[in-house]
Amino acid sequence: MNLNPSQKRLLLILALFFIPLGISMGWYYTLPPDYKPGSTTNHGTLISPVYTLQDFSQPRLNGPAFAARDMERIWTIVHLLDGACDEACSKRLYDTRQLRIALAEDMERVQRVVVASTPPVAEQNARMWASHPDLTVLTGVDGGLGAQVRAVATEHHYPAGSVYLVDPMGNLMMQFGPEIPAKQVMKDIEKLLRLSHIG
Repeated sequence: MNLNPSQKRLLLILALFFIPLGISMGWYYTLPPDYKPGSTTNHGTLISPVYTLQDFSQPRLNGPAFAARDMERIWTIVHLLDGACDEACSKRLYDTRQLRIALAEDMERVQRVVVASTPPVAEQNARMWASHPDLTVLTGVDGGLGAQVRAVATEHHYPAGSVYLVDPMGNLMMQFGPEIPAKQVMKDIEKLLRLSHIG
């Protein structure tokens, strides 16, 4: 089939129009339904506005007091505990311990803290803490870390069993509900560690 120059130009123009259209339709019908270009990909909930923790000093179950300065230049995973650490609580502590270990060379950039609402709550879970040597256990005091995190959780109606993330500048910035799998929590933390030049 011989085409004259004007027919070739017409075919070229049609190709320039239909090829991108065909590619975009192919992407639309073959990409996963949850794919959203340009959308956020975090699994946890960003706390907005970010809450900057006020200065505090809080008793540890064993050891010197834990203060706001102990959270500088390190990412902190915070667990809140109001009673006996049940099966779900135990699983979440296990998950964050394994998550931290899986970070390998970045493990030292993340610490785990559990805040028990009262000294008796901290003491009744003493057997649990023995299997988590890297865990800092705090007892509740007014104005301490636990009180501040609880205030934000109440304001935003976050469910019990949530885990919270504090950045190296002392900002309470992310919440992970109990339904979020540990692998997704880890993906978010890995991403933050890659992007962070502090901590």
